[in-house]
Amino acid sequence: MIKLFSKNMALQVLLILVALALFWGRAIASPQPMPEGDAILYSLLSKTLTHTPLPAVIIAMLLVLAEGILLNLVLASAALVPQTSLLPTLLYITAASATATTLTPALLINAILIACLHRLMIHGTPLTLPTSRICSVAALIGLASMISLPATAFLLTYLLVAINYRLYGWRDWAAMLLGFAAPYIALVIILLFTGDLSSWWQQTTDTFGSIGVFIGQTTTPKLVANIVLTSIMLIALFAMISQLNEKTVIFQKNAISVILFVFGGIAVLLYTQMLPIEPALFAIPFALCGSNMMLPTRRTMIGHKKRRTWVNDTLLIITLISALLC
Repeated sequence: MIKLFSKNMALQVLLILVALALFWGRAIASPQPMPEGDAILYSLLSKTLTHTPLPAVIIAMLLVLAEGILLNLVLASAALVPQTSLLPTLLYITAASATATTLTPALLINAILIACLHRLMIHGTPLTLPTSRICSVAALIGLASMISLPATAFLLTYLLVAINYRLYGWRDWAAMLLGFAAPYIALVIILLFTGDLSSWWQQTTDTFGSIGVFIGQTTTPKLVANIVLTSIMLIALFAMISQLNEKTVIFQKNAISVILFVFGGIAVLLYTQMLPIEPALFAIPFALCGSNMMLPTRRTMIGHKKRRTWVNDTLLIITLISALLC
């Protein structure tokens, strides 16, 4: 099965569409209202769609599909995954759809994070980022925090990426701070004219003061499926890290930029819920790490590598089943 994702493009597209229908079919048949948001942009969107849950579900499904395709293009253009494989799209859809039943902040944030990832990728020398990209990435993270305030934690990811690219100069830090502040400067000006600045500030401080360990309501089978899916994501992460030394410097820097999104996702969990874990927060790094672990290599047919094919097939099947049961 896994070999299909290295050569047969038409069948890959068909399998992805079938998976998308399986993940979102129940939500479309019985649409749920959007959850309440803690940030201004998502709150405005949820108020608009609160009485029409079906369009929100359809938008979420199409958004996940579009994000998966765009992420695949970003990873392929950086030579992190094969040009002929859509496995990253399937794995992204699997993780992003596992616990989602409607349009959630995590799905909207992922669209912005994929744009950040596009700006973080390098394709040659120099092995660093220009000031314009630093500023735009920080501005995108600021925009994401207006969809969900905990998304501010993805600044931690950026700080680690800055170390990866050796961005130690004062201009780099100034560009980051100005970029992150830019959306908020515009927001504050608008709120000053509308008279909502004090209420927005109060809600923001309340949210950041609510850090803790939260456990959501779930059933035992769903919790077990969530733990299995999380375990596979961790295995893929460590497998990717263990192989980085075999890659080129450019590959390492680009791959590390993707992997570091895990830390932002972990930080966000402290403001949402620890269990069951929301796989969508880690869908972007999983698309890369899972593909790297499961796709056949040029040495697949040599020696012990040949025996790994059935293991990868099994891992992919377990991943899909556990995500469907979450």
